[in-house]
Amino acid sequence: MKWRLIVFLTFSCVNFSFSQENEVILAAIRDQIEIIDSYMESDVFSLDPEEFLDQIADHGAELNGYYEHERLKKIVRNIGMPNAMVITVFYFWNDQLIHVDYKQRQYMERKSEEGKVVMDYSNAFTKFESKHFFDKGKEIEKMTTGIPVNNIEPEQVFVDYSLRMKSLLDNKFKNRNVYEALQGKWINVQFPDEHMIFEETIRFNFRDGKFLKRLKVKIKNDVMYCSSPKDEYVYRYKIESLTPDDLVVVDLQNASSNLIMYKKVE
Repeated sequence: MKWRLIVFLTFSCVNFSFSQENEVILAAIRDQIEIIDSYMESDVFSLDPEEFLDQIADHGAELNGYYEHERLKKIVRNIGMPNAMVITVFYFWNDQLIHVDYKQRQYMERKSEEGKVVMDYSNAFTKFESKHFFDKGKEIEKMTTGIPVNNIEPEQVFVDYSLRMKSLLDNKFKNRNVYEALQGKWINVQFPDEHMIFEETIRFNFRDGKFLKRLKVKIKNDVMYCSSPKDEYVYRYKIESLTPDDLVVVDLQNASSNLIMYKKVE
């Protein structure tokens, strides 16, 4: 009987110790969230829906990253579902995920001119919310309020996704001058019937005025990585020079290839 009492007391002490430690960590996280929300002049960088969604949202989608002192502090993602707007805010401290605020905001209903009940996409209310707190990649606290919107399963796993989005945003932030310089229409000097158009991190290839291929672009160490979701092949081009009017690249798939030169026309 005595040993059972010892085990119980030991277990209670350990639990109490962990509880106290979590409270200290949670208090620090709440302070960090307040600091992040107080930033007034953050640099904002966005991802196109194609970069963070597997399929196009019914009522639009956007993902914005907020940078302060050269570091990502917050990601705000909005996805327009058929009957609700799902808003997720990710908070980072020292490049680690510390907090996620996940909301399902159900659209209000209204009567149309024909007397039918329709969704009012300009008005919504928070029907479900979950708050998640993380320490060193592990969830240490979770709080939920409300009931999930019909046909929308609340997200439960955030760490891997948030770090993947952070990687995409960090790449865009680090290479922002290159991405900005690439925007627009470029004509192939050697083959004028070919041209490409850059929009954000998407490259569209054309030949004889006809669309050929759409590619996602990632810049790393002056190399342009272009990939298509339809094929798993990645095209690689070394950026030799880039000015407001001229672009010179080397096709790394073909070691013997000459320089490819483009002229900006728009």
